[in-house]
Amino acid sequence: MRRLRPSRLLAPFAVLALVLAACGGSDDDPNAGDTGDGETEDAAGEDADLDEVDIPEDGPTITVGSFDFPESTILAEIYATALEETGYPVERELNVGARELLLPELEEGGIDLVPEYVGSALIVGFGEDPPASVEEGVETLTAAFEELGVSVLEPTPAENQNVYVTTAEFAEANDVTSLGDLAGTGAILGGPPECENRDTCYAGLQELYGLDDLTFESIGEGSARLVALTEGNIQLTVLFSTDAVLADDSLVVLEEPEGMIPPENIIPVLRTEIIDAYGDDVVDLINTIGESLTTEVLIGFNGQANEGTAPDEIAREFLTELGVL
Repeated sequence: MRRLRPSRLLAPFAVLALVLAACGGSDDDPNAGDTGDGETEDAAGEDADLDEVDIPEDGPTITVGSFDFPESTILAEIYATALEETGYPVERELNVGARELLLPELEEGGIDLVPEYVGSALIVGFGEDPPASVEEGVETLTAAFEELGVSVLEPTPAENQNVYVTTAEFAEANDVTSLGDLAGTGAILGGPPECENRDTCYAGLQELYGLDDLTFESIGEGSARLVALTEGNIQLTVLFSTDAVLADDSLVVLEEPEGMIPPENIIPVLRTEIIDAYGDDVVDLINTIGESLTTEVLIGFNGQANEGTAPDEIAREFLTELGVL
């Protein structure tokens, strides 16, 4: 399987360099580093001067937390390492657990920064209805978190949501590019047990897309669903949009034009007292790093994690290619 490297998707290089320079960081060429052969030169070298960041000596430690799955841990490591290298005092509370465990820690100040997911944060964290758009989700989430003393920063382009996947062979043979195109194909959807009655899964596909001839087969494990799909026992399955397997050209993610799946862009949330202590520089750093996080980049991260690369190693490679390290 092809491993996607973050260096292919680093358009905001120059912006990030400006942010770091404003913070007293590296003034190296922001475009340096990619040798073209897959290896990265450390553009900062001995000239990097991140120690000159103007940070109050009595500023609070920023505790970065994550959920208990690899993608979240990698993202938390990226933010934690970037803050650390820029001169902020940082602690890590990684693999805390589900949102039900992590959200109280954020509210009580045990954790200061978390890479959240727009739709899930609203639906699971606050019991809100699924947002129709990222903008709506951010607006509602901002109001919800404000009551907890937490600020919502800019959503990243990266999104990890449920996606419906078929094989390229089936899509081509049946002229299928969108979920609505499945009508009349007699396709079988393989999904986890809860999918059958969820409005964002099988029930929603029938109601919103009129897929009356779509049948459902309960398959709990994602790996088992993938095997069933590739062997032709099912023609459709549900995966996460950042699953590394989606880098394989033999699979096709179908379009979902009716908005059945809520947006799940990654969005950093940061305790407001940290912003009050350090000002806009800390916000700008976090937001600008987020601009380089895309769904394709996350697929690459997850692929590296599947190969056994540690989250901190993945984070440092990404930040090196951004010119932060």
